[in-house]
Amino acid sequence: MLMNTSKKPLMLYRICFLFFLFLIGLFYWRCASHHDRGGGGRKTVSSACESSHEPLKENNEFSRPQKVTINGFDGHAMEPFITRDGSYLFFNSLNDGKDTSLYYARRVNDITFDLVGKIERANGNPPHLDAVPSMDLEGRFYFISQRRYHYDHASLFSGNFLNGAVLDLDVQPGNIYRQTPGWMVMDAEISPDGNTLYFADAHFKGGNIPDRSDIGMARMVNGDLNVSAATAEIVKNVNTEDRLEYAPSISSDGLELFFTRFNQCTCLPEILVAKRTSLAKPFGKPERIAALSGFVEAPSISHDRKNLYYHYRDDGVYTIYKVSR
Repeated sequence: MLMNTSKKPLMLYRICFLFFLFLIGLFYWRCASHHDRGGGGRKTVSSACESSHEPLKENNEFSRPQKVTINGFDGHAMEPFITRDGSYLFFNSLNDGKDTSLYYARRVNDITFDLVGKIERANGNPPHLDAVPSMDLEGRFYFISQRRYHYDHASLFSGNFLNGAVLDLDVQPGNIYRQTPGWMVMDAEISPDGNTLYFADAHFKGGNIPDRSDIGMARMVNGDLNVSAATAEIVKNVNTEDRLEYAPSISSDGLELFFTRFNQCTCLPEILVAKRTSLAKPFGKPERIAALSGFVEAPSISHDRKNLYYHYRDDGVYTIYKVSR
């Protein structure tokens, strides 16, 4: 059957979009399955991997991993974000690009939340991927979506969170998007004051795992998020040439940057923290959160810096956990 030539571009966009979502889903599932086949725990790193990286210092400030209960929700829970006042836990469902949706739950205590439901006006129609929520102190809500990636490579959206809905939703303007196929803002978190975005700049070149992912910074300038000229210096100890850095979370004082580093030798992610003594200085060498093991990703530090939330692949299901300082 002949295809109407006027519909070809639209069909090609849809095919490319669905394939891109498929790759992102594979990134999570393939590596998690690789870990499960190994029986859990940390894997032995090859001599080539060992020689290319000095051992990470372990950070022992956090302890007592505890599973977070979300009453009324029984699916995969990923990419947690604890709001600055601690009242809500934002998260998304399975990051497979089929029906990945944003949810929120109301706090009962630090490890118990009651599901309220999906965040209204933020989620698209299947197949879709709406994920990685964050919010500043003023209630400006940010998340990642591929709903218009094929059009202008933009993937960060923002709006005002009010009564469970995101109002005035639109793509977040700025120069954080590379106008090159394969590059995308994969993860992001806004600082509490809303002035700085920490994001993962990732590149996919046809494989099921990004071949590059580094953490960058952007400053809010007249409503636009523009990459800071000082980024390279500030995160010079955070990013690596041969591993993937993503899922950043910044502390309320801006002096601690939590993030995920994916070790391609072990096919396991680790949650690290890099610290600095002032906002004008670069972050120091990262330390691994020693209390965490297994397939762990996507840290979110509470505003009082006492609790660190993250997701963990728990017996085949992505579940939110917490460690305390």
